[in-house]
Amino acid sequence: MSDKQTQLQQGHEAETILNSEVFKLAFENLKSEYLNMWQDSKELDSNLREKLYLAIKNLTTVEKHLRILVEKGKITKSQLEKIK
Repeated sequence: MSDKQTQLQQGHEAETILNSEVFKLAFENLKSEYLNMWQDSKELDSNLREKLYLAIKNLTTVEKHLRILVEKGKITKSQLEKIK
């Protein structure tokens, strides 16, 4: 499989994941759980709050990387269509 075909496939898979209702639900539930744990944390438990902050940032990073794969796939598809 060529690099362009791989990018197309990855872009399609990433878009399917991002549009999946199960993924959206899991993502939102996890983010909500982290925020609730942060709100319920004890005043002196800064270590827990830091870990929760990083966990939320990581969720955002995963979503960002999936969106990048989608865009790369769209760009590749556009390039391939121009070649045809």
